[in-house]
Amino acid sequence: MQTADPSWQRRLRQAAAAFWLAKFFWICERIPRLALAARPLLCALAIVCSPSVRRNARSNARYLLGSDATRFQRMRLLFRTLSSFYLFCFDVARSCRDSPDEMRKRVRWIGGREIYRQARAAHRGMIVVTAHMGSFEVAMAELRAVEENVHVLFHRDAVGLFERQRGELRRRLGLHEAALDDGWTVWIKLREALLNDQVVVIQGDRVLPGQKGRCVPFMGGQMELPLAPIKLAIATGAPIVPIFSLRTPDGGIQLVVKEPVQISAGEDESLPLLHWAQVLEQQIATHAHQWLMLVPAWHDRGDV
Repeated sequence: MQTADPSWQRRLRQAAAAFWLAKFFWICERIPRLALAARPLLCALAIVCSPSVRRNARSNARYLLGSDATRFQRMRLLFRTLSSFYLFCFDVARSCRDSPDEMRKRVRWIGGREIYRQARAAHRGMIVVTAHMGSFEVAMAELRAVEENVHVLFHRDAVGLFERQRGELRRRLGLHEAALDDGWTVWIKLREALLNDQVVVIQGDRVLPGQKGRCVPFMGGQMELPLAPIKLAIATGAPIVPIFSLRTPDGGIQLVVKEPVQISAGEDESLPLLHWAQVLEQQIATHAHQWLMLVPAWHDRGDV
């Protein structure tokens, strides 16, 4: 008797995961109270039923918690991370029906507002570099309130319903989408936006398809980070401003703004990339469970 083809099994698991994710996003949008009530159970089931989730957690925990972390500590971090990811997805689905003002009520600045104003005073555009933390999609409601034109660089998600919900959220906020899937023309669009004193938002904690990256030292290992923010800054003279969106215990969202990085034409890419890595590392070390990284993140990863 022939054994099952591993690639066929993998495709079947991926199809099943996509099916249940689509159902989950539908429930978040249509029956939000049920979705919230089911959060602990569904997060626990994901851990029990998914060997890849547990394997990826061990890989990342090696760096997030250290090699001497106990199994309980790794599982606790995994559960809290899954819970944060769950709330992020819930926020996106729920916000499909919220107005921009309703979204803004959940967002508040915790320091850094003056840093933002000073960076915008030069009128050279702005590159907001952020990370997959907290509730970054909803947090852009506050950014949109102070900026007329905000462009978001992203890669279309394989789960169609989630992509539809995220697209609806962005349309409600009046954001301009710049999809990496559309090819090299997206970079021309973003360059022109910055030269016209507009704002571009880029996720700086992972390299997406269509992006170039470079490995840098990160929390005792090597992590590949995208070069897109650096290259756009060199090409346009726009400052890079790190802004993080963090979830508060009461369910709100706080914006944390860090000092901008100004890059001159012809400057080596390594130094600003290392600076961003240090800023990102500080935030992840402090809020590890809010970092929505469910795949192995380190280049030299390994299980403990």
